Amino acid sequence: MLIGELEKASGLGRDTIRFYEKRGLITPPSRRDNGYRDYTELTLAELRFVRRARELEFSLDEIREAMPRFRPEPPFCDELEARLRKKREAFQTQIREAEAKIGMIDDLLARLAAAAV
Repeated sequence: MLIGELEKASGLGRDTIRFYEKRGLITPPSRRDNGYRDYTELTLAELRFVRRARELEFSLDEIREAMPRFRPEPPFCDELEARLRKKREAFQTQIREAEAKIGMIDDLLARLAAAAV
């Protein structure tokens, strides 16, 4: 598929696709006789993997490291599972810290309300 088709199917802009290609995050496409890049369904799957990983705040380096385990089929591996669990725990920690801060704010608001009476 051409980059326009890949752009539409992946929901990513062509500049982003080319950036990921240059950074080695997706399999380099073959070239047609006219020189155009010819992307495959594998590229689309890789882009979906990269997009999801970015949404989960994995760095490009972390994604690049994980990509060889993704190709040619996304195998389930212990290392990837461990990384996902670690990322999940980091988010849970952020949530707990935010909830503690909200509690402190609520406490200060209660004290201000009591002082105003």
